[in-house]
Amino acid sequence: MSESFDCAKCSESLYGRKYIQTDSGPYCVPCYDNTFANTCAECQQLIGHDSRELFYEDRHFHEGCFRCCRCQRSLADEPFTCQDSELLCNDCYCSAFSSQCSACGETVMPDADTGWSDIP
Repeated sequence: MSESFDCAKCSESLYGRKYIQTDSGPYCVPCYDNTFANTCAECQQLIGHDSRELFYEDRHFHEGCFRCCRCQRSLADEPFTCQDSELLCNDCYCSAFSSQCSACGETVMPDADTGWSDIP
């Protein structure tokens, strides 16, 4: 007689199926995702075991959902900031919240070392 090899949640046989082993036992992929996956703060869908999950301040995101709220640029590998709980790329943040030159209208960017811009 063979020993049973079943999902720890739904009890379906895992023979010949993909599964994920946890400390509490093996899970079929759908049960694992439904039990352990986080919900994306942007699209409200589960972030499956095979997706790249990003998180910021207790909010979880699919890689494709982690983007600037203004220009929609991906923030996955970019510097960003959070203003009033909205994620912004550096360009959009500077455009919205930095000073503008009164002569030319360009955004005045602070120097990374001193926090001040050189004014010729």
